Amino acid sequence: MRWVTYLSPSGGRERAAALDDGDVLGLPGDDRLTDLLDAGPTALSAAHARAVATPIEIIVEPEARMCAPVLPVAPVPVRAGDDVWEVHPELVVGVDDAVAPASTSARAGVAALNSGDGSVLAYTPACLWLDADGRPTQLSLGPALVTADELGAGPLRVSAQMEERELGRGLVDPADAWLTVGPGRIRVLLPVATPPLAADDELFVDADTLGTFEVRVGSQV
Repeated sequence: MRWVTYLSPSGGRERAAALDDGDVLGLPGDDRLTDLLDAGPTALSAAHARAVATPIEIIVEPEARMCAPVLPVAPVPVRAGDDVWEVHPELVVGVDDAVAPASTSARAGVAALNSGDGSVLAYTPACLWLDADGRPTQLSLGPALVTADELGAGPLRVSAQMEERELGRGLVDPADAWLTVGPGRIRVLLPVATPPLAADDELFVDADTLGTFEVRVGSQV
């Protein structure tokens, strides 16, 4: 299953949706993705089927304003090589949110999201933004949250590009112990590091079957 959280143009609130064949299919009701994950795989599957069969609204994916699929309530453990951070929940944003102007480099990879009882595991692209001193300014998640059953075998290929020039690439094993073992509902592993970035640079992140996103550094839109 592929899910997103988007800003509904009809109600102005964040809403969970199934992502199906390029369409964002709004889930009827008020359930958040956090609620659906905690309800377990059967409830998550039933909600997905409901969104596909009777969406409250349909938006073409490029026209949807994407939010972080799930917002944490505790610091998020993030690892990039030998560097480890605990990112404050207030720094977690969606890929359509503005990138902090203080950001001067990025680390790209994958975030794993667990249900409270561990019965559901899903993944989403992730990008940690750092200031000139190497401190986190933001953690972008999304747009799509993909359940583990859709990934298939083998590692996920992650790359970062700017103006069609590759800045770096790496692999993420979805079964990596950093992602699947340890405290935290959301855990992040980032194998790709960018060189220094400047305002208005456009960073394109490709996370294999999890999807892609593009964002402009310093953009306030």
